[in-house]
Amino acid sequence: MELTDTDASPSLTNRILNGIIKCEEVLVSLLLTAMILLACYQIGLRWFTSGGLPWIDPLLRYLVLWSGLLGAVLATAKDNHIALDAIGYLLQRKLKLWVHLLTDGFCVIVSVFLFRATLLFLSSEIEYGGSSLFGLDSWLWFLIFPIAFGMILLHFSIDAVTTVWSLLQGPQPDKQ
Repeated sequence: MELTDTDASPSLTNRILNGIIKCEEVLVSLLLTAMILLACYQIGLRWFTSGGLPWIDPLLRYLVLWSGLLGAVLATAKDNHIALDAIGYLLQRKLKLWVHLLTDGFCVIVSVFLFRATLLFLSSEIEYGGSSLFGLDSWLWFLIFPIAFGMILLHFSIDAVTTVWSLLQGPQPDKQ
C-alpha cells in the first residue's frame, strides 16, 4: 500500500504512511541481519570450540517470532499478503473496488478479533508468566503480538478507507 500522489508533492498522510512503511522495512532488515550474524556466530562457536553461547538459541527464536510478525505487517502494508484473485482481473474498476472493500472489511473484522486475542494473551502472560531470556519478564518478548496485529489492523483500515475514498471519487478510467 505504498502510497503515491499524482501531483508533485505527496500529502502529509501519504508521507507519514510511507515513513511508517520505511521504518518497518528497516526494522525487519535489522532483525534479519542480527539473526544471520548470531546464527553464524553460534555455528562458528560449535565448530571451533565444540560449544556455544546458551542464550543465542532462545534469542534467535524470539527474533524469528519478531521478524516473522513484522514481515506480515510489512506485507499487509504493501498489499503483498497472501490473497486469492480468481476473477479480479476480469472485473471492471468499480466492481473491483467493491470486492476490494468487502475483503478489506472482512480483514479488518478478523484483525480486530486477533488484536483482542493478543491483548488477552499478553495480560495472561503478565499475570502468570515468569522471567525468561536475560532475566526479562516473558511478556516483554511477546509484546510483538499486539504490536503486529495492531499494525495489521491499522493497515487494513487505512486501505479500506482509501478504497471508500476511491469509490466516492466517481468513475475513472481503468488502469492496466
